[in-house]
Amino acid sequence: MSDQRICTPVGKCIPCESLDQSHLFSKNQIVEALNDLKNMELWKIHPEGNKLSKLYTACNFQSALDSINAIGSIAERQGHHPDFHLTGYRNVEIVLFTHSLGGVTANDILLAKMIVEEVAVDYSPKWLKSQNEKCNE
Repeated sequence: MSDQRICTPVGKCIPCESLDQSHLFSKNQIVEALNDLKNMELWKIHPEGNKLSKLYTACNFQSALDSINAIGSIAERQGHHPDFHLTGYRNVEIVLFTHSLGGVTANDILLAKMIVEEVAVDYSPKWLKSQNEKCNE
């Protein structure tokens, strides 16, 4: 994607106060941005359509918390915060959108990319196997 909105020159989220509706990505732009980046297969458009989400099952409760804490550190550093959902003690959903605009911006794509690059998730082996099987269908 050649859109300059994908990130700032230093790879830092743009302050939300400086964003307006023109910074929102369409569904096609979201898909294109995710496809242009490596290892983004687990990120999907949320069923609500105006958000990104990543669902996974961690190996255990501690691994789920560790991944959430690691993502939280990145979010604090960037000043851009996802919604977290932890259910069934190890099922995690990360939901990204620019809250002030109610949709996906370059900040969300950038944060998803940073999460992929910086957070080592200890996935459940059974869950990982099921994901690989889905990819081979």
